[in-house]
Amino acid sequence: MKIGFPLYVVWETTLDCNARCIHCYSNALFGRGPLFWSLEESLNLIDEIADAGVLILALSGGEVLMRPDWEEIVAHAVGRGLRVTFATNGILVTKVIARRIAELGVFNVSVSLDGATAETHDCIRGVPRIFEKACNAVRNLVEADVRVTVNYTPMRPNLAEAPRMITLAHRLGAKKINLTEYVYTTRGGIELMLKPDELGKLMSYWTTAGEEWKGRIEVDWHDCRVGLILPEEEADPYKGCGAGYTHCRITINHDVTPCVVLPVPVGNLRQQTFAEIWRNAPELEKIRSRDSITSGNCSVCEHKQRCGGCRAASFACYGDAYAGDPTCWIKPETAALPKYNNSAQQVTT
Repeated sequence: MKIGFPLYVVWETTLDCNARCIHCYSNALFGRGPLFWSLEESLNLIDEIADAGVLILALSGGEVLMRPDWEEIVAHAVGRGLRVTFATNGILVTKVIARRIAELGVFNVSVSLDGATAETHDCIRGVPRIFEKACNAVRNLVEADVRVTVNYTPMRPNLAEAPRMITLAHRLGAKKINLTEYVYTTRGGIELMLKPDELGKLMSYWTTAGEEWKGRIEVDWHDCRVGLILPEEEADPYKGCGAGYTHCRITINHDVTPCVVLPVPVGNLRQQTFAEIWRNAPELEKIRSRDSITSGNCSVCEHKQRCGGCRAASFACYGDAYAGDPTCWIKPETAALPKYNNSAQQVTT
């Protein structure tokens, strides 16, 4: 399938981080520098992405604000016409930093909150009082007139707090709360992933909550099955798994992968341009085609072309991005890994 360019690119700018999150897909930690991307390389990459016609550049890490040159990177990206967004744990977002983010013209800042209480969030993020700092970060950004999204990743330890997460995000003044499904990559383990019935109930609640909170806060989500559970008039824009189709990730090692939680390199920017990889990488062609799914529940599902299942979940549990989706509750996978099926024990905080 030949397509133009992705709607957005997630760029891993650093692995340095001042938190120790149990579920980090980048395995980021304090001291993981020095920076792998020099400033010159960074500005050149931004030019490549902008020239390709990408709309949104999402800066990721690690903690983006730990880069000493983050302002230069943001300024250059905004100057090239990209909508810049980035994720932060909030520790470094003082009132001064929030105002600087506003001055630079950042489109959106996503602040991670993985618990509605300090006890849960601090445990998941591995830093005392990080809940307080994250909440203050949202307030500081809102005060500086920066658009804020609260990012919530539901896992076994924080699933029960999902309803309170929306209330918290609204109370802090965020414009949106976004649910991002946890998929095991480098840290945390498969045992943190929700079981299909848990995920199904959560998504049913989340879509209903979106209607209930309309006009107060936008309730959003990342899940390939959304188009199958929304009312028909709202479902059309959702075309299933967008890995390598609507988005991709650029890693600290200059690899391009189809998704932030699908660690399968399809090319390297030290060897090819972004445009060459996006247009010609055989693995991207394969991931975009639903016909490449030849085993498991997705291969025989009536929604195969519309949904395609989560390729990252397939890779996490089977080591094969083209097998079934063990997280699906619509057509459950009967051949799921025993390790995944037997992870029903509660992970306590």
